[in-house]
Amino acid sequence: MSVDTNLEGKTVVVTRPLSQAQQLLETLESHLATTVHFPVIAIHQTENITAVQQQFNNLANFQIVIFISANAAHYAITLAKEFDITFDNCKLAAVGPATKRALENHGYEVDIIPQIDFNSEALLADSSFKSIAGQSILIVRGHGGREYLRDTLESRGAHVEYAEVYQRKLPKNRNSINLNELPINSSFVLLYSIESAQNLWSLCRPEEHEWLKRVTFIIASERIAKATTRVEYVNNSIIAENPSDQAMLAALIDRSITQ
Repeated sequence: MSVDTNLEGKTVVVTRPLSQAQQLLETLESHLATTVHFPVIAIHQTENITAVQQQFNNLANFQIVIFISANAAHYAITLAKEFDITFDNCKLAAVGPATKRALENHGYEVDIIPQIDFNSEALLADSSFKSIAGQSILIVRGHGGREYLRDTLESRGAHVEYAEVYQRKLPKNRNSINLNELPINSSFVLLYSIESAQNLWSLCRPEEHEWLKRVTFIIASERIAKATTRVEYVNNSIIAENPSDQAMLAALIDRSITQ
């Protein structure tokens, strides 16, 4: 390990659920960082299974199926197996490499994926979505979220529907660690969404709020960074190129070197 990638003496708070955070936690530890897993979102399968089944029964009607996250891929495939349905004859799009891996781990080939940025904007820039008037597209996602992808596809003449296969909730329990005990000048919090920022504040005790106002955040995209200006405690922000583990780690290491 080079000195430049050594995170010894740094504490990193990872806010993703363990299913998404495990690999990054291991990578951070391999770089000698002290890690704190503090999940601020709990992921659950949708309660509206009937609606998803109706969508999946009509897969033949869709020219493209877009998976918006690795969670979307995981829960969609789990439900599809229960329905005895596959995506074998579908043209599949993934918003980023983690989603692509999730689909490939289940034996599916991904046809469309952004080469950079790994977000809706980058996906829409793919040539497959340039001339889509009259096509039907299914977006597989969690309940709620941005409408930008659907709105843009519809503005280009596509018919778009959602299959919402999971839901995000505030965790019932939180990490018992007192964040005030973490060194303020050498700690970083990884933040992936505005919802994560809101949930983090809600989960923290009043005495931890001052710590949140002073700590440095590594944020998954410029869009999320702009949105967190509405969350007044996110003051010190470093923006990663995209939400991938590699990009978040690179932003963290870059800041650590200059700190």
